[in-house]
Amino acid sequence: MKKTYLLWSGVKGALATTTALSVALSMISNPAHAGDKDTKEVVPPPPVCSKINWLLNVEFANEYVTPRGMIVRDKGLTIQPLLLAFVPLYKGDGFINGVKLFGGAWNDFGTSSVSKHPPYGSKPTTNWTEIDPIAGFSVGFAKNFTFDATWSAFAEQILDIGTSHNLELKVSMDDSPYLGAFALHPSFAYWQELEGKATDADVPFAVFGPSPRSGGNPQPGPSYYLDAAIDPSYTFKDVLGGLKLEAPCSVLLPNKRFYGEYFGKASTVGLIDVGAKATVPLTFMPEGYGHWSFHTGVKYQYYVDKNLYNLNIFNAPGKPTRETWQVYAGITAFF
Repeated sequence: MKKTYLLWSGVKGALATTTALSVALSMISNPAHAGDKDTKEVVPPPPVCSKINWLLNVEFANEYVTPRGMIVRDKGLTIQPLLLAFVPLYKGDGFINGVKLFGGAWNDFGTSSVSKHPPYGSKPTTNWTEIDPIAGFSVGFAKNFTFDATWSAFAEQILDIGTSHNLELKVSMDDSPYLGAFALHPSFAYWQELEGKATDADVPFAVFGPSPRSGGNPQPGPSYYLDAAIDPSYTFKDVLGGLKLEAPCSVLLPNKRFYGEYFGKASTVGLIDVGAKATVPLTFMPEGYGHWSFHTGVKYQYYVDKNLYNLNIFNAPGKPTRETWQVYAGITAFF
């Protein structure tokens, strides 16, 4: 029976577009002969702006922990580059005020390696954990709201894990016109496993057999969860060129099959995620090379669900884990 040990969950979420580099077109005229009376002056056309914007984010952290509470790597340095392209399709002033497509890929590498095949800790190992293709679209509506639909696939490079496919539907609100500096930037997401598991909830059934709790709980198939989040922030315009401080936090509400019920009855709350983040624009970058920034932060996860708590037996900790701290820093560029 195929064993699944680790799975990642994807992308957080915040998508942005900026002014891209412009390309100037030039024209070449025929040289005027000596004595010609009419020498035409060539005027180049205005610059043409790119129709595609790019986001590059490279993050470094002390561990690789997913938004769903799977601790994949807890030793060494984890390196996670993300590249996304954005294609604006529409911008207006009506109820629908913007539409854009996006797509790209996320990767995870680490200075500590993980086994390519089970069991965990066996040889050979690899420093490349996974690659996740991403695609979706975003719609701005009712002036301050945004709807995002994102498909992602988690293509694991470790422990013979198969690729899972997932869909996230998310509505977010910009409440800063109403609350000003005290805006919460709330969002609500529905996250659905389309194929395969984004956690290792089926592993205890494969390793230990039927659940001793009920004598035969079925293996959890594709499932879903809800996520409620806020991201209060404040920007100090006169500090370091525009220091931005954030305090993101979220609560994950899983369906009972998302983490399974091998170790006990599922909880209404799966995990609580809180953190702090500081971002500083890199204003020394020359004009025309995009908008660059540096960020650093800390994230704390507390695992409420008993099944999630015990599932980290099969992840990097190798034992039941109630909480984890992640410290991270990175560089972001918008073109």
